[in-house]
Amino acid sequence: MPMLLEVKPDQPHVVLHSEELITSEMKQSEVSMVAEEPVIRLQDYYRQVPVAGVHTTCGEAAMMMNQDQEHPCIVLCDEQMKPTGLLMRETLYRMLNGRFAADLFYRKPVIQVVNTSPVIADIHMEATSIIDIALGRNEQHFYDCLLVTEQGRLLGVLTMRDVMSLSRRLQQASAAERVRTVSESRQEISRINDAVTKLVHAANQTVHEAREIMALSTQGEESLQHVDASYNRVHLHMESQGQHADHMLHSIKRGSGMAHSIRSLADQSGLLALNASIEAAHAGEYGRGFQIVAGEIRALAKQTREVAGNMSSLLDNIGGLTLQTVELVKASGVEIDDSSVHVTAGGATFRQLNRAVRDLSRIAEEIAMEGGKAGEVAEHIRTKLDEMVSDSE
Repeated sequence: MPMLLEVKPDQPHVVLHSEELITSEMKQSEVSMVAEEPVIRLQDYYRQVPVAGVHTTCGEAAMMMNQDQEHPCIVLCDEQMKPTGLLMRETLYRMLNGRFAADLFYRKPVIQVVNTSPVIADIHMEATSIIDIALGRNEQHFYDCLLVTEQGRLLGVLTMRDVMSLSRRLQQASAAERVRTVSESRQEISRINDAVTKLVHAANQTVHEAREIMALSTQGEESLQHVDASYNRVHLHMESQGQHADHMLHSIKRGSGMAHSIRSLADQSGLLALNASIEAAHAGEYGRGFQIVAGEIRALAKQTREVAGNMSSLLDNIGGLTLQTVELVKASGVEIDDSSVHVTAGGATFRQLNRAVRDLSRIAEEIAMEGGKAGEVAEHIRTKLDEMVSDSE
């Protein structure tokens, strides 16, 4: 009876892990995988095989194999379709091809020759776990099929060829995922690079505007210093005017006192002139000339009294106006002092603003410098990612 064996790879460990699996077909599929992540399902890989019962003989098993030469094995199951053993085609034909095999094995129950400890994988297991289990077997059972079950019931088997196909598909998916990740990383790095470029531009613009603000702040501080100096000069002038006004008011008071004295003297002169007129009238013809002189003196005293009164009134008015001027000068001096305080505070504020803007300019320069370095790093990373994508393609 001819042996219908499953074709074995010459070097399974090389084929399973070699980059030769990444063929041109895989490269073409990677392009589509970048856009759509593949879904790897175990049910797409396992295959149906004949199922034998506990009473099936080796001869009957061989007939099952001959009916379909694509079957790599026979699975022994109980009534609930729970697998209890595995018989590979190669093992069965090796037993049946011997000289006395027909007499020894044809009527022998197949349960006596099956592998009662096959590798069983649940349909919901991770594909990587199944591959690890398949590759971790010893050499004696390395090419045995893996039984795929669901809730303990047999669904089908996986041959080593199926496991290799599954491994290749996982490698393809991993390569596609790597390309997709690298592409997304490259796009993200590009966005970061653009953001850093904008940040550097904004930082440089901030430095430029900060320098302009510093120049304006310095000008404002100098202008306030000029205003403060002008206030100080005006304050000195107003103090001098206040002093002059005080002297003037004192002089006016003195003049007013002198006017009162002149009026008093005029009153006394008028009284003396009146007495002299009375005495001249008693003298008769001899006192007539003296009476004329006394009348003139009385008229002069009257005029002097009127002039002194007018001068006194004028000096009082001038004194009142001078007093108002002094009060206005003092009030203006107070206002100037208050304004000088505000000007001084404004100068201090401008100095603080200048320091703050200087610090801001320094920070912006540091940001621009670090941003430039970050942009160079991002550009280097993007170049490396481009090389990785090119290598993957």
